[in-house]
Amino acid sequence: MLNVFKRKNIWLGMLAAIIIIGLFAFAQVGARSTVKLHHLPLALVVNDQGKDTKNVVKTLQNESHKKNAEIKWVKVKRTSSLTKGFAERKYYGAVVINSGFTQAINQQTRYLKGKVIAKKLDLLAAKTPALTETQPFQQQKVIASSLTSKLPEQARISLYVSQGSNVTAANILMTALPEMTNRLNQKITNQYNRIATKSGLTLTSQEWSSLQTPINATMTKRNSVSTKEISGMAPFLITIFCWLGSLIFSLLNWRDHSKNEMNRSDGRLSITSVTSQLISGIAIATVIAVSIYFFIKICYSVPVHDPQNFLLLMGFIAFVFYALQSAVLDLLGLKGWPLLLVIWIGSMGVITFIPQMLSPFYHNYVYDITPIRFANDLITNQMYIRDASITGTSMMALLYLGLASIAVMYGSTLIRKAKKAA
Repeated sequence: MLNVFKRKNIWLGMLAAIIIIGLFAFAQVGARSTVKLHHLPLALVVNDQGKDTKNVVKTLQNESHKKNAEIKWVKVKRTSSLTKGFAERKYYGAVVINSGFTQAINQQTRYLKGKVIAKKLDLLAAKTPALTETQPFQQQKVIASSLTSKLPEQARISLYVSQGSNVTAANILMTALPEMTNRLNQKITNQYNRIATKSGLTLTSQEWSSLQTPINATMTKRNSVSTKEISGMAPFLITIFCWLGSLIFSLLNWRDHSKNEMNRSDGRLSITSVTSQLISGIAIATVIAVSIYFFIKICYSVPVHDPQNFLLLMGFIAFVFYALQSAVLDLLGLKGWPLLLVIWIGSMGVITFIPQMLSPFYHNYVYDITPIRFANDLITNQMYIRDASITGTSMMALLYLGLASIAVMYGSTLIRKAKKAA
């Protein structure tokens, strides 16, 4: 019974299991365990040029200049420019310091100053009643009254998060941006508290409500993602559907063409068969695109805002994936199959993140080179970013990849002939 361990295939199977587990651990555990936000680009729009605004901007920029800072500020002149910036993923969120910011802070400071003057006058009047009739006393009383005649307003900051650009990053910003505002509030409030404590002020709850939260921040989601859109996972899932569909079809189609190859006897496909592969690949890509649309939109009601462009994009991506995988099979045969699995497994661990969240290794050697990432970007733009163009770098990368794959497919027909000529 123990003779089974003398067989070579048993040990090869164990080795294969170790390799597969290692690949999944590398792709999933390795990538996710090293995720750390680093220099995430955020837009900073300053619509107020007062002193207090400049102090806030300086504080924010000083934090971003640290080596391991989570935020990298991108200066933007106008709030109206944010839409285009989000669409092009120049930044994933924004902080807008609204006009009147410094005026509101100054009003709070003057109000507190007026309360301090009034407190001193009350103490002076209690100690020396005769002074209340003097002109200087009356002048100070008028000043204190004018400074405290109206409750101070809060300075206003607007926070924006582009949820559709990357849901993982958006979830982090939904917490990080309010926390940043809280730190600014705390810094200013501490100053007010020191003044109030030193002067022995007793303020009403209404007065403290303005002074304890000097900055009011409002959060706005741009390119929002609903639960019907699978909470932001739709692009990732659709990309995987495209890859798996083309992976299966490319293998079956390659085997069929190899089996029915009439012009070659060396295990390679002829130019005619490669051309047939590509023609049938168009039909295969169409089937994949229609199937994805049917199950995503018709069966599960996931919003698809432009069905025609969605179908064209799915067909293009599926065809590029099909051509890439067919190129590997035409060139290497079934020996190339593990390479396709490595691409798929490696991509799954990184495409849900943005580059600024990955370690340098996963960023430079996995994220930047995986073709699945470019497809995921295009699908994200099509589904979530209303103003995004799909004719950018990701589209060109897939186009060049598709053309290179077709060239490899035809080039593979020359390998045997080249050896014979030598």
